[in-house]
Amino acid sequence: MKLVAWDVLVDNGFSASSNFSTVRSHIVQAIGQIKWPPGNDVFAIYPESGRRRGEGNGVKVIKGAFISHLFEVGWELERDRFDAHYAFGDHSALPFVVEWETGNVSSSHRSINRMALGMLQGEVSGGVLVVPSRALYMFLTDRIGNAAELMPYHPLWRLWSQHREFGYLAVVTVEHDTESWDAPRLPKATDGRAGG
Repeated sequence: MKLVAWDVLVDNGFSASSNFSTVRSHIVQAIGQIKWPPGNDVFAIYPESGRRRGEGNGVKVIKGAFISHLFEVGWELERDRFDAHYAFGDHSALPFVVEWETGNVSSSHRSINRMALGMLQGEVSGGVLVVPSRALYMFLTDRIGNAAELMPYHPLWRLWSQHREFGYLAVVTVEHDTESWDAPRLPKATDGRAGG
């Protein structure tokens, strides 16, 4: 899988730190480790729309591959209501968190709000939300949160830079490497809703 955009919403100096270099490197590497089907050297998506029940591709397998890599390099999973949580060993900064979107756009807003609240309450130094691009979104579970739907809210979230409690916040957009009718569909939830 490839990273196609890294949109910084808040950065009150955190990106200049070695701690940021560490977490960014982990996130970039984890995205690059997502391959499909298993054993493939790239991420190939079955190019079928996810709008109809039983069609398209699920997202939980993609998230699973991402957070598994983060776990291998020292992140804790499903801690403090976040998908992945990284504690800096030297305690030079508060923990950093990552959310990988598997729900609808309302879920994306909740993820942003959880990260913002974590910063406001002095629990985390920053966070990243990972979402699919428009090109990938069309092949996934219908109505999953995606980069295009969140873009109109970026100016609002950037206003948080005015508050010193907010350290770092970004929305990272990912996309498949290629389309292939020979690739198996990514399994999805049976209820036909976002989160498959």
